[in-house]
Amino acid sequence: ALIAAQATGGVVSVHDAGTVGAALDAYIEKTELRCEKGAISAGHRRNLVDGANAWRDLDANGVPFQAVKCVDVTTALVEDTLLPQFTVSVKTIKEKLNPLKQAFDLAHKLSWCSHVNPIRQVKLEEIKYKGEAAAEAAELERFALPEIRNLIAAANNYGGADGLAVSFACQTGLRFGEQGALKWKHLDFDRKVVRVRVALRADITGSIAADIPKMTKQRKRSKSVRNVFLTDDIIQRLKEWRLKSKFSGDNDFVFCTSLGTSQRTSDNWRKRVLHPSCKAVGIPNLRWHDLRHFFASICLELFGNDLVRVSDLLGHESVDTTRSIYGHWIDDAKRDANDADKLNSALWG
Repeated sequence: ALIAAQATGGVVSVHDAGTVGAALDAYIEKTELRCEKGAISAGHRRNLVDGANAWRDLDANGVPFQAVKCVDVTTALVEDTLLPQFTVSVKTIKEKLNPLKQAFDLAHKLSWCSHVNPIRQVKLEEIKYKGEAAAEAAELERFALPEIRNLIAAANNYGGADGLAVSFACQTGLRFGEQGALKWKHLDFDRKVVRVRVALRADITGSIAADIPKMTKQRKRSKSVRNVFLTDDIIQRLKEWRLKSKFSGDNDFVFCTSLGTSQRTSDNWRKRVLHPSCKAVGIPNLRWHDLRHFFASICLELFGNDLVRVSDLLGHESVDTTRSIYGHWIDDAKRDANDADKLNSALWG
């Protein structure tokens, strides 16, 4: 359909040929085809389509942006008039810019705009200096072991898989997608490890369990494929749950729904157990992803400043990622004092 439309002047929708709306329609149709072929996931398709549609009704000097001819779009129009209408982070704006860039790549092929893609010339400048108060508020807080212990104890009071799911997340640091796809065959009680090999992936029908790619896009071994140790406490609770669960075969999901299917989101665990447990122990409601920070707190307590080990357990692609998130948690008073003495000696003898 897209090729035929290009041959007839790009008539792919109700939008006039040559307009931003027609370019966005052409891009969305191409994105749908990529998804159907399996080149991208359904979740990625949805994000790209949402990003493209976000531009349609922005005010372009009194008219909807989608009604503007591509040839009339300038970099200045996007930077000075359209971008200020977004009330989201620079990171999110960048994500929305990518579909627009690709839509104008298509417009260029159709000779709807000049030889230069004006969207690819757009520059975004992130605000680096937000003031002391904002910097302090943005710093991720390290959790104390008593807090973690109390939350796990509160979650353990809930029967079934929901309470165990919260406790497991605190003690393993698995991402929701990894934990939601976990099957009994991935648990090795003898070696005391969980083998992280699968994660939930979205397709047209919903979320499915799929192997985690062993290689990254940069052709490096994926750190998401890993083993994470299991405590005796969590092993005992997992064994007890397997005996009670109707779905206890090797290929069954550990934290399944009542129908034996995988959980699509963490909403049930969060609403039924996590938030009530937070209230019970007197801490603010946490996001599900915060439980990874719980595990990181435990790891840094155990391994000190060994960020390589922490990075491996969390499945970060590089230790730089771990350092950027948790580096400010490392507090070595003895080292700091020694360094101060060294500097004093170097300066004053």
